[in-house]
Amino acid sequence: MPLLALLLIACQVFCGLHVVRSGQERYWIYLIIALPGLGCLIYALGIMLPDLLRSRRGRRAVNRLHDRLDPERHLRALRNDLAISDTRETRVLLADELLRLGQAAEAVEHYRAALRGIHAHAPDILLGLARAQFAHGEAAACRLSLEQLREHNPDFRSADGHLLYAQALAQQGEVLKAQEEYRALLGYFAGPEAPLHYALLLKQLGRSREARELLEQIDGYARRAPRHYRNLHQACLAQARSELQELRRPLDQQA
Repeated sequence: MPLLALLLIACQVFCGLHVVRSGQERYWIYLIIALPGLGCLIYALGIMLPDLLRSRRGRRAVNRLHDRLDPERHLRALRNDLAISDTRETRVLLADELLRLGQAAEAVEHYRAALRGIHAHAPDILLGLARAQFAHGEAAACRLSLEQLREHNPDFRSADGHLLYAQALAQQGEVLKAQEEYRALLGYFAGPEAPLHYALLLKQLGRSREARELLEQIDGYARRAPRHYRNLHQACLAQARSELQELRRPLDQQA
């Protein structure tokens, strides 16, 4: 048997034994067997090396890799927790994970179930419910949840909730009210999301010049900002650049 094949088999056996002895998820064994060499490399870099170094960054990398291989592993654990103990915390954690995975309809159910007793008007749950409703395409229900939040928690402040309210108004066709909320958001919102969504609304209304100016501000700030800012808002900034290129195209053609 060629030497390379023997080395691959030895690596697979070594990694397989490590999976069993260290109590790792058994899907690693299937990966190691299905992808000889590459599977061992992924396992060594994703599990063995971080465990050896015991670094926080390594553990985050492992979690991201776990999520790629088995994106619902946290969801299964949270469902088990809820089956054992139906509490506000277990409901909200499950709803948060469902929303993160794009399962907004079920997330709505669990947020609603968590709104009970002394938590009937809890602002964090109402905000989570509003997020899930908006993600599920229920702009009117989202707006109602946010208005209930404000009514029962007048001192509660959330920039994300304010942005969500403006988006819900825009979705319902309440354009003037949405613009008013967006303009207020521009005065204090820390990230690029508020100006981006306002620019998208302006573009929809045919106010391309104003939309382009906002997008140019987003792009200009991002170019000057520290790297961590660009990493944190990567998806939003990419969308802003794409929209800006689209709005600039007619001007380039005229030139």
